[in-house]
Amino acid sequence: MKKKSKISEYLIQLTLVVLGVFLGILASEWNASKNLENNQKEVLNNIKQEITSNLETVKNAQNNRTKFNKSLDSLYPLLTKDVLKENLFDRNFDERFPNWRGVGDGQLSNAMFEMAKYSNLLSSMDIEVAAQLTKTYAVQQGLNKTRDTFLDKFFDFNSQTKYSDALRVMFAIRQELGSFENSLIKEYSKTLEML
Repeated sequence: MKKKSKISEYLIQLTLVVLGVFLGILASEWNASKNLENNQKEVLNNIKQEITSNLETVKNAQNNRTKFNKSLDSLYPLLTKDVLKENLFDRNFDERFPNWRGVGDGQLSNAMFEMAKYSNLLSSMDIEVAAQLTKTYAVQQGLNKTRDTFLDKFFDFNSQTKYSDALRVMFAIRQELGSFENSLIKEYSKTLEML
């Protein structure tokens, strides 16, 4: 009888230990799940702020480019063959390209998106949100690279650069950056709706 009682006591204790471990694992999993959910919300909020800031930067650059494009269009009547053959720096740059404000306000930020990727939070997000974020930041990276390419072309301008060559670069900037900016604004807007 004592033996059965001891075995029953050991079984009860073992059951309690197993149940305690099981409940501890459940609590730990629940806590980890809650922490992941909170981290995702925080990262998505930060990404939303980053995209909102980048969107304003792109819209400002686009507004500046619109003014410049109007100025560039107004130069057409003045572009004679002799003027086009002139060296770019024979005249003031502002006279050559009125309303020029550059190729944008610097690199668009991707720090929050990169943090989400490398902390493995992106892979645990809703697949549609993750896909949209990846697409948006790919277009943004394309804009940054195109902008850098044009900046390099500016640094290639020298005392021998012809005005016509500089005009070709300006028209390429108008076309390519304008196209990227329009695409990126659409992607930003779509992403912000999802977030």
